[in-house]
Amino acid sequence: MKKLEEYIKENNHIQEIFRLRGNRDLYLVGGTVRDILMGIEPQDYDFSVSGSGIEFAHHVGRRIKGALIVLDEEEDEARVVKDNIVYDFIGLNEHDVISDLQRRDFTINAMAVRLANFEFLDPCQGTRDLKKHLIRPTTPESLIADPLRILRGFRFALELDFDLHKDFFKVAKNIKLKETAAERIGYEMMRIMSTTHSFDMILKINQLGILRQIFTEAQKLIEDFDLWDHSLNTYGAVESLIDRGFFRKLEPEYSNYFSKPSRVPLCKLAGLFHDVAKPDTFLIKDGEVHFYGHDSIGAKMIEKIANRRLRLSKHDTDILKKLVKEHMRLHLLATNPDLTDRAIRRFFRHLEEDWFGAMMIAWADGYATGGKTRHLEKAFMRMIDLYRADCAKPKVERLVNGYDLIALGMKPGPIFKSILQELLDLQLEGKVKEKEEALREAVEIANRLEGSGVSD
Repeated sequence: MKKLEEYIKENNHIQEIFRLRGNRDLYLVGGTVRDILMGIEPQDYDFSVSGSGIEFAHHVGRRIKGALIVLDEEEDEARVVKDNIVYDFIGLNEHDVISDLQRRDFTINAMAVRLANFEFLDPCQGTRDLKKHLIRPTTPESLIADPLRILRGFRFALELDFDLHKDFFKVAKNIKLKETAAERIGYEMMRIMSTTHSFDMILKINQLGILRQIFTEAQKLIEDFDLWDHSLNTYGAVESLIDRGFFRKLEPEYSNYFSKPSRVPLCKLAGLFHDVAKPDTFLIKDGEVHFYGHDSIGAKMIEKIANRRLRLSKHDTDILKKLVKEHMRLHLLATNPDLTDRAIRRFFRHLEEDWFGAMMIAWADGYATGGKTRHLEKAFMRMIDLYRADCAKPKVERLVNGYDLIALGMKPGPIFKSILQELLDLQLEGKVKEKEEALREAVEIANRLEGSGVSD
């Protein structure tokens, strides 16, 4: 383990913590040791310490002027963050380091180095499984002790490109996650869906019944064989699109959109649940099957899933809602023989940055339905060409603003937004060029909107 010893001696972050240990026994443990052995630069540093982990974390935080976060009082775990470097500490208390390692999730995460003398500890034969590229629970009870470890196992297998041991599946199929905190589940699921080749793992997770456990609002969808099969295939199609194909060639739009990494799992999740409301909107009319409003109702359902089951941020939840709500809109636009520039501009205006993700989901939905996407690509390119042309133009100065509408005797309110947007569309189309002309149009638009009851 000479390579491991040399790395530890030369790593300033590890040495800084070691110098603060006092009379404590201090061990570098877990994923940090695993990553060093694999030649991966650690993303954070995990330590086990004799006595109290929280107490030592307080001491470290004060000395290095880092932010302290108590992770779990019962397990005596705490974190210190300084300059984006993360240090995690767990107290051994009445345990010794071997029993601490044996209580961990997987063998490859159950190795340690005693920093005082560089003694290497591997009671669960993690180095053996590292060489075999294998994810193996430390004990048969490992997954039972913390059911979230099932999702962690899938995530490690994807991120490290390892195989899951056969014993993993034997135990996992009988474990329930209902007592597991939603934010922990959300973290692991988003990490899983962030990986490049997650589709096969999602199918395995589904076969274990875990998706049914997590996404209770989607029970009817999951129980419908045909709809769920289509939903899973849509997920797979979205993942393939992110890696290659039509959208991958659209630059700089592709790179701009996925410059925010969270959009990768959000697009896949929206693809998986774009039809979540179909079972509740099923209707046979004149001998034909319809799902009226499944996009709008589905947006409300995905909001509940994001909030209750994954604890996603409001920002990410809003993106999911938007992608699910708008997925049918693109099918309607693409099949409309009278598609207007105004309708296209309205789409881009409403979707903002997420027009790209919405197009991907509509394409994947079409592909998973019948494999026909040529008409979508043709319509999308027309839309994108108009979008690019508009972006290339100098910013248009509006002929009319809200104060002008007030001067016409109109009462300020939500209707102003609709009037001003229609006037801008007319400007962009070259149908209105002078302010007086625009003011006359404003009155006509206001009368029409008020007569139809439209105010937004």
